[in-house]
Amino acid sequence: MTEEETLIADPYAYYAKRVLRLRPLEPLDAEVGAADYGELVHDTMAGFVRRLGDVWPGREAAEAQFANAAEAALQKAGAHSGLAAFWRPRLRRIGAFVVAREEELRQNGAVVRSHTETRGRLELRHPDGRVVSLSARADRLDLRADGAFAILDYKTGTLPSAKAVQEGHKPQLLLEAAMAAAGCFEGLEAGATGELTYWRLTGGPQPGEVRVAMREAHAIDAAAAHALDRLRDLADRFLFGTAPFTARPHPGRAPAGGDYDHLSRLAEWSGAEDAEAGA
Repeated sequence: MTEEETLIADPYAYYAKRVLRLRPLEPLDAEVGAADYGELVHDTMAGFVRRLGDVWPGREAAEAQFANAAEAALQKAGAHSGLAAFWRPRLRRIGAFVVAREEELRQNGAVVRSHTETRGRLELRHPDGRVVSLSARADRLDLRADGAFAILDYKTGTLPSAKAVQEGHKPQLLLEAAMAAAGCFEGLEAGATGELTYWRLTGGPQPGEVRVAMREAHAIDAAAAHALDRLRDLADRFLFGTAPFTARPHPGRAPAGGDYDHLSRLAEWSGAEDAEAGA
């Protein structure tokens, strides 16, 4: 789902990753880092929400369910004792934040059902019959009592601003809303989305943060349709068309990571090497 951002910011990186299927090798001495912690938090949240069920069990029971989900995620991660001892207190702090938030969300039956790690697929079809598929795995889709979805995304790093989402610079949740409207998620009927929200879960001094990106269904529907139109335009230009996969065509839009910069010889043609030599 995040590949659209790469295709906009660095088409060459998209080409190297998705067309040539090149992947960077992990360093032999690689340490456990942010990506591993992010996966651990996502696994914990998915396990907790599945254990929670559709009826709020009470705070004490919910706290126990979160603790069980965290231990299961730690075992799945194969974390050695030292690493588990470091991560467990962070997960405990996240648990306190999440349980309080879930209790607030589920008051008076406002959330009918929560779906976690839900896969979806939307096809973009060219007039000549060629097809490109947009795939997604939504962290969480809550079916609310009013019949609309609330789409939640968990982050352990920096959150996108609401403005970046609304203006389409961070289109992930908008495209998920478009997929929900088209009935593209497995096991879910088509439906409107009434809220796009990020939960930042760090387990630090401020263990969690909620940022609502959009909350009005008609505004989300319009923005999601626009994001889907932009995606179709990208597919027509690059995937169905003949536009070159240029490296970094927009200097003001930096992609996430630079795994393919050396292949595109970015440092040479951008003048970075000359600048280093002059220094």
